[in-house]
Amino acid sequence: MTHPSPTEPAPGSDVADLDTPQLLVDLDVVDGNVRRMFAAARGRGVRVRVHFKSLKCTGLARHVAAAGPDGFAAAKLNEAEALADAGVTDILLANQVVGLHKLRRAARLARRADLIVCVDDADNARALSAAAVAEGTQIRALVEVDIGMARCGVPPGAAAVELAQTVAALPGLRFYGLQGYDGHLQMLPDYESRQAQSLAGAEALADTRRQVERAGLPVALVTGGGTGTWEFAAAVPGVTEVQPGSFVIMDAAYHKVRPEFGCALSVRAAVVSRRPGQYVLDAGSKAISRDFGTPEIKGRPGDRVLRLNEEHTIVAADGAVPAVGEAAEVLPAHCCATMNLHRACAAVRGGRVEAVWPIECSGRYD
Repeated sequence: MTHPSPTEPAPGSDVADLDTPQLLVDLDVVDGNVRRMFAAARGRGVRVRVHFKSLKCTGLARHVAAAGPDGFAAAKLNEAEALADAGVTDILLANQVVGLHKLRRAARLARRADLIVCVDDADNARALSAAAVAEGTQIRALVEVDIGMARCGVPPGAAAVELAQTVAALPGLRFYGLQGYDGHLQMLPDYESRQAQSLAGAEALADTRRQVERAGLPVALVTGGGTGTWEFAAAVPGVTEVQPGSFVIMDAAYHKVRPEFGCALSVRAAVVSRRPGQYVLDAGSKAISRDFGTPEIKGRPGDRVLRLNEEHTIVAADGAVPAVGEAAEVLPAHCCATMNLHRACAAVRGGRVEAVWPIECSGRYD
């Protein structure tokens, strides 16, 4: 059972008065990031589908939705269900749905949302078809194409065409297009290498589209790209949509390859111990994800995080060591996984709490 914090912030509170650790989302930064991404992508003629896996919070999704995205993507079924509960109708489940229980859930979800699901296996497509028929629904299906990540997807070309033909013939499914995601390139630090590899993958995806169309199947959607590669996907004719998510809130690792987007996500922590040249914060790996590298301290660029323990972050100070009780904001190295560690976030603007949003999908893996 999850218990609410006895010191959960209230709207109108001053950020300086909040208990620690506290997850913060700066709405001014979010709004700037969203405006920048939407303008840039649409200027290149592609749709922007915001990936909810980075947000996990329907309050934040509703806030982003006010800017008019072209739908949302989800990584897992629970995220797609949460989006539908929040009133989102155009939902891409950018993953495969396997197993009787999840297939039934997906088919039921299609009753209240215009759902798109990815497939990369003919038998799984048949199982999804059977579930849709049993529930009296129709599901749009994308064939996922492996464009270099070596995770999910069929090879580009003939294998994708064959699976598309199988899907198109199945009742309860509507073949809708293709997905190709280059997740292995998102944080590649060398821009030219990231660009070249991402363009090659997007070209393979677009070429597969042409082969599918030559086989007589219309292709409504070709989607891919992320925060680190969206503009390369958008540059290839035949790709119609990009699906970035981390750009909304960002993190210290992504910011190194995408400095045009600000870090809206931070964990406010307090100094609990100090010594010459070093201080310790009251937030550790239970509150700050470290799987993509080392967090950073906001406003103290010379400080260096030495390590994270479960309840502590140990920092080498560059200059004056902050006093015990003084607050610092930690910029996580992975925003998606940090959102997954918290049950709620304080949405702040101008140093005050504007809203407190539950993170409904944190801790979920279904």
